[in-house]
Amino acid sequence: MASGSVFKLPTGEYRFTGENISINSGKEVYIDPSIWCIHGEYETFEKHILTKSNVTAHLAQIHPFTLGWIADLHIPSSMTEVAIRQIDRLALCNPTLTIIGGDIVFGPREEYVQAFEKVWDYVKSRLSNNLWLKGNHDVSADFSYYYDWFERIWILRLGNFKFIGFDTYNEQNIIPESCWPGLSLPDVIWLKKKLTEDELNKVILAHHPLNQWSQYAPLAFKEGLNIKYVLSGHDPKVMQGKIRDTVMYVNGTCTRGVEWQVATINTFMKDGTSRSILIDDEIIVADDSDTIKITTPRAMSWEKKTIKAKIPIRLVKFIQGHCLNFIMFCPSQSTKHIQITEKKNQNIEVASDVETYIIGKEVYSKDAPYDFWRCSCGKIWNSYYANVGKSLKIEFKN
Repeated sequence: MASGSVFKLPTGEYRFTGENISINSGKEVYIDPSIWCIHGEYETFEKHILTKSNVTAHLAQIHPFTLGWIADLHIPSSMTEVAIRQIDRLALCNPTLTIIGGDIVFGPREEYVQAFEKVWDYVKSRLSNNLWLKGNHDVSADFSYYYDWFERIWILRLGNFKFIGFDTYNEQNIIPESCWPGLSLPDVIWLKKKLTEDELNKVILAHHPLNQWSQYAPLAFKEGLNIKYVLSGHDPKVMQGKIRDTVMYVNGTCTRGVEWQVATINTFMKDGTSRSILIDDEIIVADDSDTIKITTPRAMSWEKKTIKAKIPIRLVKFIQGHCLNFIMFCPSQSTKHIQITEKKNQNIEVASDVETYIIGKEVYSKDAPYDFWRCSCGKIWNSYYANVGKSLKIEFKN
């Protein structure tokens, strides 16, 4: 039995569709145990858990966090080199969340049914906490296999942000064999409610670019509160723009035949600010005992220009029975280091030559936390900022 925001796959595995889940014993659930507050008995793996009792879990509502984006994989019968390269590249950034932004398979034909499972099998062990959107290549009036793998609309709250997964290709309102967006009135009404019901900062995630469908949803955007931007794919290019007062970003380059193929990585901070950059080359992470060396590639702007930017890289370490997230903001085209030294009495000392945040459950420091969150179970999660060149001591409590 499963309830809450949990989704069963044809493989028998489970994935989440929102920030809370509830599930019974003996289930393989793809939530990242380093950033979910999990209650019950379970076995921990790097990217998932195996429940040993009834389990509830809540995605830790704490900042900063990162979100990766790739779209338009167009997978035929097997994974393409482009998709593998983009997924592996993003996996080295290890985002807190990752969105696969639609057009997952090559087309809505029976010969591509197994491609959904091919993508899931490759992504699940590389990208934590991944959520999907459906695109025009994933469904048709007589091809509904996408719904075996994920929902078509969903909401996820994380900290001061709300992420809205929206369906821009509703099968009841499309022109057959057309790639043009089709919205349903009930979905537009739903979107309006989600954009107006609270003061959270909102990010809309949709397959089609905003300039192709905003004219069908004017009421939703007219009254929407605190819309940060709309992130989409579909078009095989990188683009940014603004429709009325709403910023839009487009990256649909994870497909064959596109000259410039980039992954998007976004950062979200406690004060409601966010930043988004593009990377088109590999990150090198060398883990040598207690010192980790990270070499970063160039960063690109949405204007397709090389820029000096901070690339967020999330490292996860299991130390003395605790899961720690280290989010390092490494300057592009640089080599940076972080040293993690285990001390006596359940302590560690962290020193880095780059801006770093350390996040974990029941971890404490004498320094004031950048952010904190108390789960309903009473456990406290803290986020600490480590100044460049200054050691930060962290104490574990059980």
